[in-house]
Amino acid sequence: MLTPDGQSARKIEKVMLLSLWANELNERFTPKDKKMIFAGLGRPTYPINQRTIKSYLNYWQRLNDISTQWHSNPEAVLDNPAIDYGDPRGDKEPRKIMAERMSQWYETEIKPEHILFTVGGIGGLRAIFDTFNSHFEDIPGYRIITPFPHYSVYSNDPMHQLHPVHVMNNPGYKLTAQSMRESIEQAYELAEEDKGYPQAILLCNPSNPLGNTIDEEELVKIAALLREYPDLYLIFDEAYSELSFKPIPSFLKIAPDLQKRVIILRSATKALSAAGERMAILLVFDPEMMNELLNKNINYFIHVPRSAQIAYAETMASFDHHEQSRLSTYYEKKVLYVLERLEKMGASMPDPHYKVEATFYALGDFSDLFGLPMPKEALQVFQKTDTVKTDEDMAYYLLFNDALMIAPLSYFGLERNSGYMRITCSATDAELEELMNRLEQRLVIARQIKKENLIHVINNHASQIKDQDTHVYELVITKIAPYLSSESNSFKLKEQIKSLTEMRDFVEDCIKIMK
Repeated sequence: MLTPDGQSARKIEKVMLLSLWANELNERFTPKDKKMIFAGLGRPTYPINQRTIKSYLNYWQRLNDISTQWHSNPEAVLDNPAIDYGDPRGDKEPRKIMAERMSQWYETEIKPEHILFTVGGIGGLRAIFDTFNSHFEDIPGYRIITPFPHYSVYSNDPMHQLHPVHVMNNPGYKLTAQSMRESIEQAYELAEEDKGYPQAILLCNPSNPLGNTIDEEELVKIAALLREYPDLYLIFDEAYSELSFKPIPSFLKIAPDLQKRVIILRSATKALSAAGERMAILLVFDPEMMNELLNKNINYFIHVPRSAQIAYAETMASFDHHEQSRLSTYYEKKVLYVLERLEKMGASMPDPHYKVEATFYALGDFSDLFGLPMPKEALQVFQKTDTVKTDEDMAYYLLFNDALMIAPLSYFGLERNSGYMRITCSATDAELEELMNRLEQRLVIARQIKKENLIHVINNHASQIKDQDTHVYELVITKIAPYLSSESNSFKLKEQIKSLTEMRDFVEDCIKIMK
């Protein structure tokens, strides 16, 4: 695969490569072209928290006042008019404020020494992974156990291997302790062969990309399970914690005895609408692990910008139930609209129990797009074109043909032939409507082609039967007649394809019997 600049994309994270192409095409478009709709990345649209803005303004206003005074009378200025280096963990006051707020959030005591500010969630993950790489350097290819599908960045570190907890066969695609037990046991069995013994469990809660949460009952069982495996760390990626549509139980409260093995990542990226400011924290309770993480933090960037530390801390201090309710309601409404449209067009996920309980993502089943011819323009990406055979093909098909960017679930660890796609539901109502209209129209076109192909196959098979069994032939012709008229409703087309597929199978069975 290639980048828009014609360079090899082999080492570029897949979602970001898709984004590069979406932005490139958007720049090439003329006013007559369709507007590119970006629904493939985490994209907050709720206004940035007012407390964040106020905190930044206060920070810079104070420095402006000191600087102005210094230029008038340097000897009268007691405070440093420059921004000096701070504590690599984070300044004392922001860590104190954040510790107090996190203590309230998790209903357990969290101290300032448990707080480490990092540059965004990805910065926090990199610090964790690199720390583990050093900590377990004598275990090459060590395993990190995580539910599949998973956040795409988890798989970017070459030193560890992700071991799946399979949730797609569970009701609602929910994580269960039983699924985790099976995964842990399998990981240890495989490690007997390759020595890549598991060292941590990584849970994205709420889940990106699934958008669901871990039930309290399962967290209690997971805690009991972890007590059987005292060598495993437990990492919680809670980047979307504030975007939950229902309360999330505190694991620290459920299992205080496991606190020392727990690392929690929190981020302001999505929930506080501050993706570009790169604000995040790690909660770390093992002093030795904290020291190693701090060392990585220092090596990367010394410390997080001091303005961002106090802005994040003060924002969280004022982020109460009412603010969270306004935030979650804003996104939940958009998610429900997309899920409703997916259901009406016959593109819902196969499991009827699947519900989005947090985030601004929704999953859809677009497997009916398989088999469509890839656009010639996709040569720029793949250097060859064929038909849509994978969900990655599907993503670029929609990008070039319909000016839509949505993310394939294979980028999150699922099979490439599932046809499942993640839709970011944070756009304006008008943009979401246009997004779903384009997807529905593309499904209609694909399903019409499938329907016509099935009718053609059935008619050919029927002609083979005619001379051998007139009754069966007439039965087939009678049954197929209602499907010969055109249909533009996406859901009805899906139902017709299902019936025609059964009819085709029946006719093929008849031919086999007659032979």
